[in-house]
Amino acid sequence: ITREGTVPKEEHEQVRCSLLAEVNMLKAKLSDLGRKHERTSTEVFQVSVSTLSHAFPAAPDLILGQCLPLWLQDAKKHHNNVVSLYRSHLLYAIQGHMDEDVQSLLFQILKMQKLQEQGR
Repeated sequence: ITREGTVPKEEHEQVRCSLLAEVNMLKAKLSDLGRKHERTSTEVFQVSVSTLSHAFPAAPDLILGQCLPLWLQDAKKHHNNVVSLYRSHLLYAIQGHMDEDVQSLLFQILKMQKLQEQGR
């Protein structure tokens, strides 16, 4: 017997399990996006160093000796900020407090990732 405005326990459990599965899928996607972001950052850095080395062949030691640590520090900070933001949004989603804008953006990211995977 259910009270007016309540959901039967069985239905509630099905929805809860469905949401839990979706959260786990989003966690896996987030982890994958983090790895892809890190790989992309590394590739961009390598291209940047290569381009600068070709543009300024006399200064590779300066580029690698003085600029490299700064670039790596900046890239790591940016990466950590992105991962932190994703994690906070995922935590809000798990708690059931996801903004519509954030939910829309996450679905767009998942859609873009799916399109990339299909294009490979």
